[in-house]
Amino acid sequence: DVTQQNFGDQGYAGYVVADHVQAHALHGGGVYSFFRDHDVRAQCAFRVPEGRSGITLQNIFTVFLNGNGGINHILNGHGEECSSESQGRPHYLSDLSVAQA
Repeated sequence: DVTQQNFGDQGYAGYVVADHVQAHALHGGGVYSFFRDHDVRAQCAFRVPEGRSGITLQNIFTVFLNGNGGINHILNGHGEECSSESQGRPHYLSDLSVAQA
């Protein structure tokens, strides 16, 4: 089972760029929230190393589909929360170079 203790508290995210990566580009990525059985709060949908000029994410979003919990931020500590209050409505970050984050 996915629980707060074994998922949310562990810092898992839907899309992760590893710390050793120096260059990466993502165009049009989405992570949805659907924690069926437990109230799980993920810290972020996308997690990437901060301050890397070679990492760029464009047009990324999160959306709460159904269930419990949600996602606190879109990218690292940036972007809106995705939860039952915004069910079905995507939250976007249009263009963000991680060096700016």
